Amino acid sequence: MKQRGSIRRRMLAAFALLALGLGMTLGLAGLLSYDRLGAYLVGWHARPVMEALMEAERRAWEAEDRGRGNLYYGEDLAAAMHWRFLVGKQVPPAWEGLPDGLHFFKGMEEFVLLVRRDGVTYALNGPTGLFQAMKARLGGLLLACALAGLVVAVLLAVLLSRRLTRPLSRLTDAVEGRDRREPGAFTPLPPDLVNQDDEVGVLARALAAREAELQDFVRRESLFTGDVSHELRTPLTIMQGGLELLELRLASLPGAAGAELAPLLERLTRTTARMADTARTLLLLARRPEALEREALDMGAVLRALIGEDARSGLLRLVAAEADGQEAACPAQAGGPVLLCAEMAAGVWSLGQKELAAIVFKNLLDNARRYTENGRVYLRLTPGMLEVRNGGRIPDELDIFARGVRGPARQREGGAASADSAAPAGSGLGLSLALRACEHLGWRLERHRPAVEAETVFRVLFPPVPATEGDEA
Repeated sequence: MKQRGSIRRRMLAAFALLALGLGMTLGLAGLLSYDRLGAYLVGWHARPVMEALMEAERRAWEAEDRGRGNLYYGEDLAAAMHWRFLVGKQVPPAWEGLPDGLHFFKGMEEFVLLVRRDGVTYALNGPTGLFQAMKARLGGLLLACALAGLVVAVLLAVLLSRRLTRPLSRLTDAVEGRDRREPGAFTPLPPDLVNQDDEVGVLARALAAREAELQDFVRRESLFTGDVSHELRTPLTIMQGGLELLELRLASLPGAAGAELAPLLERLTRTTARMADTARTLLLLARRPEALEREALDMGAVLRALIGEDARSGLLRLVAAEADGQEAACPAQAGGPVLLCAEMAAGVWSLGQKELAAIVFKNLLDNARRYTENGRVYLRLTPGMLEVRNGGRIPDELDIFARGVRGPARQREGGAASADSAAPAGSGLGLSLALRACEHLGWRLERHRPAVEAETVFRVLFPPVPATEGDEA
């Protein structure tokens, strides 16, 4: 909603600034133009008067020479018009240096018209009160016009912004409404938006085409993943049954023949079980997240089951970790199973799905066990967080959660191989699957940057559930 309104605000601000700019420009131009117009009008009015006064002055002097009485000089006529007419020495010295023509003083409130003729200086001086009053009225009129233009601009901005943004708002509501009604479903956009012949129509058609492509891709991927995982379950079940039967047959073989094939059988059994887990993972991830049923999980119980499985396979050896002495509780070891130093709080519950939670924990443990450099893995379970730590540093530029990305190969301390050293280093899918499983569960998987650079730490953050609720579940 904030983004939707920002276009209107920007349009309103643009129109308002445009109206203010135009009003100020036109007002300034009007005032400057009126100053020039006022000077022209004053000159146009004063120059004929000046000529008439000069002529009256000349005739009065001539009549005075002939001894006539009742004479009217230019000064007398100017006083009748409330102006001053000065001749010769009557002109103030400050005006003597001015050139002929019209001059203004006191902000154009007073004018002086100077004319020099036959060696005599004539000056006509008076106020411009009428023109100043007209200028004040003109300024008020320009201000009123500017305010009216601003109001009109704001109204136009509101109307145009609503008209322009209404299709975008409808398009946004249509997209958001579809996600709320049925997440993941494809619903066509309103035809009137798609068929518009403007930029909104182009955008709507591009969104519709892009969404159709994405929906088709997601549908194909979901069907392919579900079909593959479903088709793999039957042969994997047959292989697991065959391996169990083969294990019984090997146990009945005399001598060292059975003991020699036992490690190979164990590896085949472990690999088949992992393939079955992977197929189950693909089937779970192919479903929609909202289709998963969540329940209260005892996180410690899920972890202990996984640790026990790896311990029976000879991959891990569990030792109790002390809160203040993990190094003492997990002494260095050359070769053999990886030491798992576990510190798990009691009664840690969370909402989740058991199979997906097992996928997350299993991949984190396998990753830490496979890439540890000192033969040790540290695990800490607290309400709301699981932390898995191992020796060895992942380069900062490596996107370890990307599909197919693997950490650098390492040799464990002492140079001895573990029971699992003959297995491949990994396909680079474990952490990617763990991340996707966390997204489905509503958890957060993050790589923590520890103070010790020679360590790798992963944390799973999950919403804790009160122990009473978990116990009831």
